[in-house]
Amino acid sequence: MLKISNIQQNSLADKCGFKPGDIVLKINGCEINDIVDYLYYSKEEKLTIEYLRDGKIYKIGLINKKLKPLGIEFKYEKVKRCVNKCIFCFIDQLPKGMRKTLYIKDDDTALSILSGNYITLTNLTEKDFERIVKFHLSPLKISVHTTNPTLRKFILKNPRAALILDQIEFLAKHNIEFDVQIVLMKGINDGFELDRTISDLSKFYPNIRSIAVVPVGLTKYREGLYPLEPFSKDDAKKVLNQISVWQRKFKKEFGTKLVFASDEFYIKAQEDIPGCEFYEDFRQIENGVGLLALFRRQFLGALKKLKPDYNLKKHVTLITGVSAYDFMKDLIKVFNRKFPNVKVDIVKIVNNFFGHTITVAGLLTGKDIIDQLQNVNIGDYILIPSCALNYENKFLDDVHIDELKKRFKCPVYPVENHGRKLLYYLLKGGEKG
Repeated sequence: MLKISNIQQNSLADKCGFKPGDIVLKINGCEINDIVDYLYYSKEEKLTIEYLRDGKIYKIGLINKKLKPLGIEFKYEKVKRCVNKCIFCFIDQLPKGMRKTLYIKDDDTALSILSGNYITLTNLTEKDFERIVKFHLSPLKISVHTTNPTLRKFILKNPRAALILDQIEFLAKHNIEFDVQIVLMKGINDGFELDRTISDLSKFYPNIRSIAVVPVGLTKYREGLYPLEPFSKDDAKKVLNQISVWQRKFKKEFGTKLVFASDEFYIKAQEDIPGCEFYEDFRQIENGVGLLALFRRQFLGALKKLKPDYNLKKHVTLITGVSAYDFMKDLIKVFNRKFPNVKVDIVKIVNNFFGHTITVAGLLTGKDIIDQLQNVNIGDYILIPSCALNYENKFLDDVHIDELKKRFKCPVYPVENHGRKLLYYLLKGGEKG
């Protein structure tokens, strides 16, 4: 059974009288134990839903002709926890004293479908795999890292990790599609092992839709953890060259590049970010694969439609991480050709909280931003990447965005990871329109 947390206004569920707090028991006679059950059984046109309200069981019949979502939202509480002890786990690299939710390690099939989270398959039973097939939970997001059974068992510190190829073969045979992630570690699963993994995975095409290779994230809080080192510029170049060989091979054989390096490898190698056409359908954009290319196209495409304005004058402070700094500088140079009197100061925030090896904007903290803006002439307002904030507008260190507003006595606007949104805030600030 599932407790309803919210009903979307004017939705079918709203019109049928469902309320937050109602507990969904059955749909068309089938018990609802979790969100996966709900998603599967609620797809029918004719539905009979049994639910519990104030201790009484009610039953309602409804017709959903267009098979639209009913508008029922649930608080997902039965999250399957991770049973691995990965040598690179980012959560193990968090300092003590942060909010409790940050230390939760999920490895949940439902979250893979609902939110695009990556799962390792190590905590799934035979019954779980049968359920994936029955409900056709596809596409899945799978963290593979290596197909070498012995090496994967070592990396994940879990004997069941060695079963990965058999598990993927089972999914492929039952027409389940999946996108794969490889977190690459220097001297562990790179080089020959990366070639082996890519080769093994390519045998499951077309069920395997894409492979993303991302560098391991290393904070300064690694005392007592397995020794890992970051990729250097030369290391990153080697990875890109290695992947490009596979891309040419797959493009010829499959008509798709199939395997892609994350943007971070291009930044580490100090190589240009490819154009959008390189990334095909952006299947792993949330993994940082092609994110900058799409952002650039969105920004420049929207900018191209605007007429120059030499009268617009303002001063904006734009916050970014170390990795995106040069990228942002290039965009602002183009922007200033049309809006030369809009001064944009791009401030590169060094991550002192997690350590200087962490360079992405999404892991910036409020304290680092405040500390490093102390001697900066802020101007009219501050723009910060919204990916650094949670739903409460708090950074990872629990600093609220309002603390920045109070400290610098100016508006602070979180900007979504979309080029057109950035352009809007550069020109309009908080104006509506």
